[in-house]
Amino acid sequence: MDYISDEAMQNQPKKPQNAYMLYRAEVYEEVKKKNQDKSMTELTQVISQMWNDLDKKKKEKYENEKEKAQNQYKKDYEAWLKKYKLDEDKVKNCLKELKQEKKKHKKGSKKVTKAAKDDEESEDEDEQRIQQLKNKNQKKDQKEQKEQKEKKETKEKEKEKEKQNQKEKDQKGNKKK
Repeated sequence: MDYISDEAMQNQPKKPQNAYMLYRAEVYEEVKKKNQDKSMTELTQVISQMWNDLDKKKKEKYENEKEKAQNQYKKDYEAWLKKYKLDEDKVKNCLKELKQEKKKHKKGSKKVTKAAKDDEESEDEDEQRIQQLKNKNQKKDQKEQKEQKEKKETKEKEKEKEKQNQKEKDQKGNKKK
């Protein structure tokens, strides 16, 4: 295993949060206060639904924050590699091996493994619910877009008919003269 010093590991820049997590961090306390009787999973569902119902302009705010954070992370990461004279590929391999070692240590105890498995299943269920809500909202957006397109086409057809009727009236008027 390639070795990275403890100092370098402690000073490694943290990856930025995605737009949803930035939104979640902003609204979590307020949602928690309003829904004190709900579990963490239920709060996550509420916040997820709020995120899905959020209009595009408001989502753009969080997307822009995410982009800024990603750009800053890239700069910080490059500076970190230079400061500790590290090779990016070696860093990735080292982190991958550390992660595998942690998994091996967890497998030593059945209780820890069962707890970790339960946590993973819970996270998987949350992710599935979030994905279902996202899919539902995507379908809703697609349906709305389709309806808007159909309305637009209908209006265009009506305008065409009006133009055609006007032409016919004009032609009849010209024939009478």
